[in-house]
Amino acid sequence: MRIFSLQGKTALVVGASRGIGLAIARQLAEAGASVTLAARTEPELQARAAEIGGRAVRLDVCDPQSIADAVKTVGATDILVNVAGTVIRKRFEEFTEAEYRTVMDTNLNGIVHLTQQFGALMVARGQGGKIINIGSLMSLRGLPYLSIYAITKGALAQ
Repeated sequence: MRIFSLQGKTALVVGASRGIGLAIARQLAEAGASVTLAARTEPELQARAAEIGGRAVRLDVCDPQSIADAVKTVGATDILVNVAGTVIRKRFEEFTEAEYRTVMDTNLNGIVHLTQQFGALMVARGQGGKIINIGSLMSLRGLPYLSIYAITKGALAQ
């Protein structure tokens, strides 16, 4: 017996080729949603989408053109789940500018741009929708060697 049904709903899970994102995509599909899995790793993504009867779209949240292409390909969805993320474990003062930008662009800036564009489609459609940002324990507290990651997850939580 299902506690709830997502029959007739569409979902996009960004960062769905493995781990938490894949688990969320599987559960959405099991609840009846039509699920699109999105990530940078396309061959693995295609296989995971086939397993759950969904579809796959290549999406790099750090690339504005990739986001725009995904918006055109996927269109309006009922549910957007932002799981994509990366972490670099090192002392705060040792981060290079490139490493800092990579973590910020993957975990925060790209998610913001993606959410703006898919959120605009939800609003324009006039039927609402749900946007879910996946954080971590770092959304609430910091730990050594995870400072930049914690900044991004704390921002998403806000």
